[in-house]
Amino acid sequence: MDFNANIDSRFESEIERYSAWRENLSRLVHEYHGWLERTNQLDVQQSIRFYDLLEALNHGRLTLAFLAEFSRGKSELINALFFSNFEDRLLPSDVGRTTMCPTEIFHDPNEEPYLKLLSVETRYRDESISQLKNMPVEWSKVRLNINSAKEMKQALSALADTKRVYALDARMMGLIPMFDDSGQGPNEDDIVEVPAWRYAIVNYPHPLLTNGLAILDTPGLNALGLEPELTLSTIPNAHAVLFLLGIDTGVTKSDLEIWDRYVKAGLPAKIAVLNKIDLMWDELKTEPEIKAGMQRMMDTTCSQLGLPPEQVFALSAQKALVGRIKGDQEMVEHSGIKRLETYLANEIIPIKRQLLAKSVTSEIGTMMVTSHRSCTQKLESNRIQMNELAQLQGKGREVTMKLWKKISAEKDAYNAALTEYKIQRTSFNQKRNALLDLFNPTKLDALCARSLEAMNDSWTTISLTRGMRELIRLIQEDFKMLYLSGEDILRLMEGVYNTFQQRFKFEKMDFPPLDLDGPRGQLQTLISETEAFCNDPVNIVMTEKRFMVRRFWRLLVGQARQIFNEARADTDRWLTAVPLPLETQIRDHKAQLQGRLDSLAKINERGGAMEQEIATLQKQRQGLESQVAMITQLIVQVRDVGPSSTIAAPAPKPAGTESNTERKAAENAAVAPSESDVTMKLSGKEPPPEFLTTLKLDLNAKS
Repeated sequence: MDFNANIDSRFESEIERYSAWRENLSRLVHEYHGWLERTNQLDVQQSIRFYDLLEALNHGRLTLAFLAEFSRGKSELINALFFSNFEDRLLPSDVGRTTMCPTEIFHDPNEEPYLKLLSVETRYRDESISQLKNMPVEWSKVRLNINSAKEMKQALSALADTKRVYALDARMMGLIPMFDDSGQGPNEDDIVEVPAWRYAIVNYPHPLLTNGLAILDTPGLNALGLEPELTLSTIPNAHAVLFLLGIDTGVTKSDLEIWDRYVKAGLPAKIAVLNKIDLMWDELKTEPEIKAGMQRMMDTTCSQLGLPPEQVFALSAQKALVGRIKGDQEMVEHSGIKRLETYLANEIIPIKRQLLAKSVTSEIGTMMVTSHRSCTQKLESNRIQMNELAQLQGKGREVTMKLWKKISAEKDAYNAALTEYKIQRTSFNQKRNALLDLFNPTKLDALCARSLEAMNDSWTTISLTRGMRELIRLIQEDFKMLYLSGEDILRLMEGVYNTFQQRFKFEKMDFPPLDLDGPRGQLQTLISETEAFCNDPVNIVMTEKRFMVRRFWRLLVGQARQIFNEARADTDRWLTAVPLPLETQIRDHKAQLQGRLDSLAKINERGGAMEQEIATLQKQRQGLESQVAMITQLIVQVRDVGPSSTIAAPAPKPAGTESNTERKAAENAAVAPSESDVTMKLSGKEPPPEFLTTLKLDLNAKS
């Protein structure tokens, strides 16, 4: 099957560039890890962190979530954007045949193509979808024959399957309300139709998916409310949400409810798509009249959703799909889909690249700069030592002894400072342990116990919602304490470093602040969703909703535990990184003093050892220069694939059409260090200060 036949070239090329960028950054992390191993500078904890970083690089996906009410054309748009090469509808989207369950689509090349379906009956139980993903026995697995369009279509038609069950069973699974708007409920013997599956996973070998794209197709408003996990974690963790509306209806009341509750806050990129513009193609209207009508709907949508015009699109997914299947480029162009594809290529892919680069280069960059300082300091120490020996040539032993005493006095003063530092390090360790204890796993258990007390063990909806609010409040308090404690630790380390800088001329450096943007963003989403759930009068008043409230409570605790663990891991990495540059300089300076003393001692003992010591130092210098060259080159390469750059320059574009990310990359390239900077470093001289700061390439440009 020719997968590339109908893929938009711009979007495809950007996905390929993202994949190449990710592979290149992974290679650089491997190289740096190998360099640290060869030079005996790697400890066990650092090795584990390198493994985590490589896992994030190798398995990080760009997730696009599609949200809308039923019959807005989500599946049709997915078919048109990504699967027109299939030459039919890969996902069911016929009238009356739409995707009934949340569907995750990606490609794992380590496994054969498959469709996995999770039975709706698992809703009787308390396990979340994430937990059930680790239970293969719970899933029905269907092998996909990608070489047979007929078999593929038949297999994936299961996504639209429904089943008929007793109303009592549907209520117990939380699939139908206890009462309708008139206050009437179904009889227990009534038969109702419900989705056959709770969740679906499709592993499909498409080039865009292979290169790291993942798609989440979600059902309508009712289904989102039935699966709190989608709104607490799955959708907030997507990199972009495409929110579909009908061009004929615009933003309806139910559309606005979805937008306000699930989309409006907390997501990095939000796109509104007014679908089905072919309904406005009226032969009795002129083309300008049709375009003016579409523009009015787009302007109204911008106003209602609070989006800028560049994030609202009008198109016909059905005409785009048909045009691509038939090879009718005029129909594809008229469908309006290319504008959306260009936006995805120019703006959404860079967001993922920015986020992934920030998580990797912020830590690797700090380690590389520390390695760079260590190598250059050793090189400077080597230079000082060689100068000292050169000045001693032809002088008497008493001159050598005088220099030895001078350096010994420096070493004694330094050892006294180290004794002071040990006291400060003890204080740092105490503050470190207190900080980590804020997010100790047992602490969350205690918080949950306290919030459960607010429920008075009654499990009524009112007490449950009160308990959930209490849990959120306690977690917020811990986050505030975390930031305050982090600032206290920074002040301590800055004071210690200033002492060494003033007394021993240590190189100037900045301590990075504690960055918990990821967990903090997740917490804000959790707070927003919890408040929305607790404020829903249906959940508060109707005691029959207890099972839904209990399920939400358990998911809330699970998500809070995930936030706790991520915040603790981020904090632990920060606490390791803060003293590392200082302690590296402390260790190197002590070794430099001892090396100078050892050389003088040998010369004092054996008069003819001068030439041998100088030869040894010259050999060491060659090795150090090679190490400086290696780490310098790695720094330059990591800079080049950093957050605001790309693997290769894109094709020239008309002025004013560049994305924000591309404009920022051009600005950074304009001030990037030249090859002469590297030459200066290799010669033992310091390059301009901006050389070591290029790893901080506007990390917040797209956060």
